[in-house]
Amino acid sequence: MNSSRFSDLKDIFLDTGVFDYVNLDKSSQAYEKIASAIDKPLKLILLFGKPGVGKTFLLQKVYNDFYKKKSVVLFLRPFFNERDFLVSLYEEIFEEKSPDFSNYNEFLSISLKKLSNDQSITVFLDEAQLYPKDLVERIRLLADSRKFKFLFTVHKTEEEDILAKDYFKTRIWETIELKNSSLNEIKIYIEKKLLFHNKFESLSLFSNRSFHLIMKLTNGNLRTINKLMYKTFEILEYYDKYKPSTIGAKGLKPKFIEMAAIDLGIIND
Repeated sequence: MNSSRFSDLKDIFLDTGVFDYVNLDKSSQAYEKIASAIDKPLKLILLFGKPGVGKTFLLQKVYNDFYKKKSVVLFLRPFFNERDFLVSLYEEIFEEKSPDFSNYNEFLSISLKKLSNDQSITVFLDEAQLYPKDLVERIRLLADSRKFKFLFTVHKTEEEDILAKDYFKTRIWETIELKNSSLNEIKIYIEKKLLFHNKFESLSLFSNRSFHLIMKLTNGNLRTINKLMYKTFEILEYYDKYKPSTIGAKGLKPKFIEMAAIDLGIIND
């Protein structure tokens, strides 16, 4: 059976990494703040926002833009013990196998000797809310050496405001919040996703009513938008194959978006 015209549209909304990064007003402003912070003598920087607003994609974008120009290290997965963190940090910085450190002080002593006088390392730590408190304390001490600065990326949830945690709040020199997208940003996001994949003509499927419904269902959360669009086009893919008359010629009927939302548990049936 021939592939549906909605099959490719569905796959566009898979979270495929930095190469599908879409520059929105909110992310552009956060990007500039991070870029500026890299050049400032700051110790600890906090990037926070609710899960799914695009923090990791933004972090990957900044890293890919700067790693050839600056001494930048990116860790997307958290560490749960000091030794693993120090070994990985050493190997990322110096691009060689790490010595068998017996303690933190030994790591710092060896690293300071190998770093040039004017060299400083910026380390991006994603999912930093998962780091053990004692490891965060070690990271603070590294920042005090002035040879390392750290950008913590953390989730801000409804249940717990991460900024209330003393070990992230204390001595943070700069805070950057990445918020949910506005209605206009949702339109731009979907438009650019389609444009990146040479499917710009498919934008005609969307009406103002569609965008308002997407905003209402997702509250502008990019991860939720991706899931909702993927599921919507998956449903349309099915109807296009087996009940094409149901789709009609008016594009994305609200009922298909609502069916996707029900399937994802965003709304009750």
